[in-house]
Amino acid sequence: MELNILIAGVGGQGNLFASSILAEYLLNKGYEVLAVETIGAAQRGGSVVSHLRVSDAEIYSPLIPAGKVDILMGFETVEMLRNFELLAGDGMYLLNDYKEPTVLCNMEMDTYPPDEEITAVLKKSGKKGYAIKATECARQIGGSLLTNVVMVGALCQVSPLFDSQEVKQVLAGKSPDKVKEQNLQAFDAGGSLVQEALRKA
Repeated sequence: MELNILIAGVGGQGNLFASSILAEYLLNKGYEVLAVETIGAAQRGGSVVSHLRVSDAEIYSPLIPAGKVDILMGFETVEMLRNFELLAGDGMYLLNDYKEPTVLCNMEMDTYPPDEEITAVLKKSGKKGYAIKATECARQIGGSLLTNVVMVGALCQVSPLFDSQEVKQVLAGKSPDKVKEQNLQAFDAGGSLVQEALRKA
């Protein structure tokens, strides 16, 4: 068994916390796990990509080779599209339908792709995937910083490797007391968003 998960987002979205929850759960299940992050120039707002590799055999590199990503989690739309070519032929994506304009966009030196173009790229790829409004949901619960936990909850509904209740226990153990209840609520909300997307599919 081998599963490669890539989380693509921007600084401040909590990639590292999300990957640490998943990695701890997988280690508890007895799998071999390697995780690493590649971080762009800006700590907050720059590109952040987390590689998470899990196997029942030894893993020799923490970086996922091109074309070997089984699940691509996009915490931000363009950052997911930047890494889309890394998906395996039968890989799937889980997209947070959220746009974070780059610094160049804010300086009017670049433009963010229109929705129609983004939709066309995803459709043309033929890849299976789900788009959920994780950041919008997170804000309703307590703030956009909960987006990463919403996405983790969503992932547990699309990958049979993850047991939602056990992952939730790991989340509870890693959450500071002051945000634990909100984190657990965000996790459940992520699962509900994907279940709704599945019903509409």
